[in-house]
Amino acid sequence: MSIKFLKMGNNSIKYMTFTVGAALVVLGEMYCEFQTYLSIVGLLLLVTGLYLISKGIGEKPSIDPYAVQSYDEEE
Repeated sequence: MSIKFLKMGNNSIKYMTFTVGAALVVLGEMYCEFQTYLSIVGLLLLVTGLYLISKGIGEKPSIDPYAVQSYDEEE
């Protein structure tokens, strides 16, 4: 199983980090005994996963959607 985990793509690790972080934050709110530690670790994983996901989005295209692309559109 550990070999399969190592072969997972970079995208899977990003989403898994985000999901595990969100789950830890929710579990931290449900159980009072370790609430602070679970919330801190969960929040760190959640923010890290969100950063990794948003880093891969890329830049916005510079095409103006309201500009005429061809002469056929103008008619």
